[in-house]
Order: sequence, then structure tokens, then C-alpha cells
Amino acid sequence: MIKNTILLIFTLIFFSISATSSYTQDGHEGHNHSGHAKFDKKFYIHGGIKMHFDTIAEAHEKNEEVDESYTHSHIEMGYNLNKNFSLLTDIKIEGESGGHSHGEATVSKLPEDKFFDDHKLFIDKLILSYSTDVGITLYGGKFAPSVGLDYHAFPGIWGYQKIEEYAIVERLGYGIALKQNFEDLGTHKLNVSTFFKDNTSLSNSVITDRGKTKKSDGGVSNTQDFSSYAISIEGKDFFSLSNNFVDGLSYKVGHAKQSKAVKNLGSNSANSSAINDNVNLTHDEKRSSISLVHKSIIAPNLSMRILTEFMKIEHFTGEESHDRDYITTGLDFYYKKINVGGTYTQETNEAAEADEAIDDKVYQVSLGYLVNNNLHLHIGYKKADEANEIKHTVGAMIAYYFDM
Repeated sequence: MIKNTILLIFTLIFFSISATSSYTQDGHEGHNHSGHAKFDKKFYIHGGIKMHFDTIAEAHEKNEEVDESYTHSHIEMGYNLNKNFSLLTDIKIEGESGGHSHGEATVSKLPEDKFFDDHKLFIDKLILSYSTDVGITLYGGKFAPSVGLDYHAFPGIWGYQKIEEYAIVERLGYGIALKQNFEDLGTHKLNVSTFFKDNTSLSNSVITDRGKTKKSDGGVSNTQDFSSYAISIEGKDFFSLSNNFVDGLSYKVGHAKQSKAVKNLGSNSANSSAINDNVNLTHDEKRSSISLVHKSIIAPNLSMRILTEFMKIEHFTGEESHDRDYITTGLDFYYKKINVGGTYTQETNEAAEADEAIDDKVYQVSLGYLVNNNLHLHIGYKKADEANEIKHTVGAMIAYYFDM
């Protein structure tokens, strides 16, 4: 544990070294990881370090009232080989709070106090892109297929967590994005990709070894072929002289299918370590989503962002009678250096087993102070009603963002 903690701290220091410039206020909102490419530079680095300090103040069981410290951080490096070709690498280092997982399910571990334990450092994205002057981009590598909003777009200290649990991440494949500006009717982008679950050496991690994914691990899209796909269309930058509301409006509609895997032969995979993949999957997983975001200036120095997303998943993780609906609404305010934001997520479970057909509700809110454009301090509260158990969490987060 001591060795891993020292290695973690050293890695975070390395992440923040030589930090220079920072963001505009729009960059603070949700800290979306999808748009940091800088085509005016040959090489660029963008980083975000988030240190979480949570206390579960009240829980269903007394032994679940623990203190947890963990990080959710990344460093993105981009290299523009020439006018058209670019290479992007996104490296993540992150731990997990109790009950939170990456990719589709809840971790079942004995609760205990944690101080930056069980952190994983891994390559989240590795993408080679070819872009043209007419808004066409071809890309391939390791990426997160585009369906719903980036989970970092959701406000609040813990806003990303519930969304990340069902997000499709760490897939290998290729795709095409078509972007077109229709002037007053907005800028729209169509994104189509095909993929399968990463089962190369890139699926492993260091600091804490999560293991390399194998085809025998099973799980949806772990097929080593391009039978899974995602398609989305999104738009923003509308303009109207008679209706100010449309100026700040953006939308996204998405759909994806993850093909069922062959009969499983091995243990759980690295990318979805919370899931018991050793079942004989009978269905493809299909999901559809619709998302709306609106930004507005309410008064001088006061801005508001409201967003909502509905995600419907049929045969979640490929299992029979395992459908889920998620609806998340978020609200974000910025007044000078003060930020207030939060989300409410309703999860509806349709399952054959009574102990799984339980609806969950999570809401969280936080208050932040932007010391400067790089350093942000937050405190917050979360109430999670999951699996018929209620937990109250209070916490703090230190966030540091940089570009160079």
C-alpha cells in the first residue's frame, strides 16, 4: 500500500509539472474531455487532476461509514503530424469510491477506509485521425464510442460517476465524423463507428494491475470483430434574432449495439471488472439516448447551464430480462469565482429477479470556488438510494487543470 501510494503521488506530480495556461469559463463547465485538440500547435498537453476526499456519514450498515480518498485524473497528449494527420493519447489514473465502477455495474467489496488505494494507470485513448478541410474526419484506434454526453460534462463533484457506470469505454475500432456548419441553423456532427472491446496489452494497467482482457472473458462487444457499432448526431451554435433561447441550445441523439460474446471460458475482464462475465449471454445489448443542454447568461457575471439526458438500455450487459432506463438532469451556476452545480439521476431496472428489479436514485450537489483558472476547490453532499440502501456522503475535491 505504501509503495503504491508513493508511486501515485509521484505520478500526480509528474502530471502537473510545467503547467502553464488554462481555460476559459466554458472549459470549467463539466470539464469535457472531448475537445482539447489544438491544431495551431505541433504538440500539446492538457491535464486535469482531481483529488477526492469523501466521508460516508450515514449508511444502511454502520461498517459502511468509511473515509475514502481517491483521484480521477488524466493527461491528454496530442501531436499534429501534418495538416491532416494527428495522434492523440489520453492516459488516466483513477481509483474508485465504494460502490462505484467503470463500465456497467457495481463493485461488491467489503467497505473500508481507503487512502488512494487500488489506483490504476492506463491508456484510455489512443487515436490516429485524418481530417479534411471539408469537415470529414476518419479515425481509428482505442476510443470511447460516441453515444450520449461525455460523462465529464455533468456538473458537481460526483456528477460523472453514475454516468460512467454504464458508459461504453476502451473500445478498439474505427469511425468517421462528418461536421458541417449551417450558419444560423447551427453546426452539426454525425459520428459513426464500429468497434470491439480492447483485449490487447493496452487493456492492462500499472500501479494496480487489473489484468489483460481476453476474448474468453466474455462480455458484450468482446468479439474481436466489428459487429458492434455506435452512431450519434449532435448540434450547437444556433442563432436567432427573435429567440434568444436557441442561441445557447445544443443537442445529441445516439444509438449503439454491442454484440453478445461467445460462451465464456475465463474470468472477468479488465475493462468491466465489476461484472460477472461468466454467463452465457443470450442477447445483444442495445442502447439509445437523447440529450439536451442549454447555456444562458442570467445577469452580469452570472451564467447558468442546464442539461438532461435519457438513456434506454435493452439487455444491459447482454443478459436476458435486464433492461435499464437512466434519466439525469443537471444544473450548473457560475457567479464570478463561485460555482454551484449538481445532478439527479433516476435509474429504472426491469429484471426478472426481484432483487435486481430495484429502482435507484442519486442526487448530489457541490459548491466550488475557483481560486484561479487552474485551481478549483469544492465541497459537496450526495444522497444515493441504490439497491434499497441509502448512503449520505459529504466530501471535498481539489481540482487542478493545465495546458501547455
